[in-house]
Amino acid sequence: MPATAAAAPAQTPEPLEAVPAKPKHKIGQLTTGELARERSRLEAALRRPFSTEVKSLLRTRLDTVLAEQDDRRRKCEADTAAAKAELAAEAAEQAVRAAGG
Repeated sequence: MPATAAAAPAQTPEPLEAVPAKPKHKIGQLTTGELARERSRLEAALRRPFSTEVKSLLRTRLDTVLAEQDDRRRKCEADTAAAKAELAAEAAEQAVRAAGG
């Protein structure tokens, strides 16, 4: 049986107008929520039939967003660890004072 055009529709790349616009501000200036929305938009765009070049650009933008999110997560974890260490030191100091030392 010969293959028909209906059996295998050709996917044409989407027009460039469908590419998500870059945010108004630099990635590092976005709020956490804006960063999460930008990540979602880029991940969704990468599932669409864009050309290889456009997908490469979108992947680069997504990598930048992911790096910013990872950097913020690491900073938050470091700040939390520092705060816990400071509280532990204060508690130990109070315990020494309470013991009469």
